[in-house]
Amino acid sequence: MNPLRSPPLHGYLPVTAIIRKPGRPRDPDLESRRKAEILDVAAAVFAASGFGGTQVQTIADKLGVGNGTVYRYFPTKEGLFLAAVERGLAELAQSIEPLMNADLEPVETLRQVVAAYLQFCHRRPEMAELFIQERAAFPKHHRPLYFATKDEDGKQCKRAELFNRLVAAKSVRPMPAERFFGVIGDLLYGTMLTNLLSGRPVQPDAQANDVLDVIFHGVLTDGERTEQKKRKR
Repeated sequence: MNPLRSPPLHGYLPVTAIIRKPGRPRDPDLESRRKAEILDVAAAVFAASGFGGTQVQTIADKLGVGNGTVYRYFPTKEGLFLAAVERGLAELAQSIEPLMNADLEPVETLRQVVAAYLQFCHRRPEMAELFIQERAAFPKHHRPLYFATKDEDGKQCKRAELFNRLVAAKSVRPMPAERFFGVIGDLLYGTMLTNLLSGRPVQPDAQANDVLDVIFHGVLTDGERTEQKKRKR
């Protein structure tokens, strides 16, 4: 034994066994943050250059990382694009779902949902651009933007419940819920597309009122509707 070194006291470990070089603690949120950072940049680049015109290297350069880092989280460009779309849809849903759960009359609920949809597209034009690109680049993957009446597992969702409330209140005539929301979804999609292509100044609330006015009241007068019914007899 080295006479210059005191033996450890009974029941205690030597100091050298207790003091270890501190390591960096694992950050459980690191992966989700990295993915969010990548998706933020990817959405902007895809919106500006289109899916076909975007290189993953461009996204990596803007992030200041190698493209291998991007591929580590998203193995393909297609997967990265679709993840950006899904993230945008989730954000859209987060802005609308509270309205579906609010204690409002069904017609007012529909009015606020349509307005929130157009407000989101106005607030996040890069996501609106990605929604349009998805329909063109991935037609088989495309789903109705938010207005589907069934969840992925086939169960009826809150949109269908809202439609049933509208019919029960005799605010809307009976028809398949898919038809009702399909028409509304296509009208809003067309409005979103026209806004992007025209670059015109947009007032989402005014546009929502225009869309809903046509949906609620139609374009025919009461007199003309009566005549149409007579002709069908």
